[in-house]
Amino acid sequence: MAGAEAGAGDAYHAMLPARSRRSFSTRRSPSGGSDGFRVLVLADCDVLTRTVAERIVKFQQAGGLVIGDERTCPAIRPDILLPICTRTGRRPRRTRPRLQIAADPCGPKLDSRLPAPGRTSAEIIPYRRQYKNTDYVFLVNDRREYGSYVGQHGLVMENGLPETTDVLLNRPAGFVYDLVNHRPIDCEKSGKGLRVPIRLGPCDGTLLMVAERPIGTVRLAGPASVARGAQATLTVEVCDKAGVPVEAVVPVELTIRDPDGRACEFSGAYAAIDGRLEVVLDIAPNDLAGMWEVEAVELASGLRAAAALRVEGPSPWPPGERKVEKAPSAVQPKG
Repeated sequence: MAGAEAGAGDAYHAMLPARSRRSFSTRRSPSGGSDGFRVLVLADCDVLTRTVAERIVKFQQAGGLVIGDERTCPAIRPDILLPICTRTGRRPRRTRPRLQIAADPCGPKLDSRLPAPGRTSAEIIPYRRQYKNTDYVFLVNDRREYGSYVGQHGLVMENGLPETTDVLLNRPAGFVYDLVNHRPIDCEKSGKGLRVPIRLGPCDGTLLMVAERPIGTVRLAGPASVARGAQATLTVEVCDKAGVPVEAVVPVELTIRDPDGRACEFSGAYAAIDGRLEVVLDIAPNDLAGMWEVEAVELASGLRAAAALRVEGPSPWPPGERKVEKAPSAVQPKG
């Protein structure tokens, strides 16, 4: 028994293959049961225990959607019925399109009950998460052909192929960013939403962030100086063109270098929640004194900001002049 679930504020994402498209999937119920799910897919469930069957009936009576096939247990009446598609043994190349065609009618039936937030080609596996009005779309290229290892026996299509397609997002507007390559992606508005062109290499994947407002700037602030053994707070803000932090969880790469150019503790990857990030630096008593460099790179559009921080050393600096003793004469005395 498998299912698709939508959290609070999420639209439904059905994970069903289709001949020309694939609906978005969503995360599973954290409890491992049917709580929180809105769709259950029953495949080859011809025998179920009474307890499980009763839970499925209650789930359906509470408004849940059940998708089954012709072998579904008689106690369950599926809302959407899938035909049986028997595999053809050593011919996965022929079986896969048949499975996709058999599942194709599910798309319109699901949309009438639970509109999907997007579509892709049948070769792309999608998955969506959401934070407020920002979508995070995971895409994995599943297009394959026979290779020279197991493929020579006609059992498995193990070699990946590139795939070029459009991702259709069911939202009226938005700004799309490639979180893998750290750049914005041009998208086209259509009557059905946003159309995003995507090209994935063999066995490749990507992660798109679709924000309500465009990212315009990155701001990095911190104290001008800090004493050794004290703390310093760095603040990073990812803002739109008006200078307002974006309502999104934006990945940020923070690099902190000491006067010798070495990356220091607290360098690494962070998440700017609602476009804002605070990092508290613990400056050790034996850290190098001098000017430290800080750089913040926002990994959606690739924008960056830099700042300098002086770690105070002994005062006064440099320490006073040392008295140099008179060097002995190198001339040998006369004998």
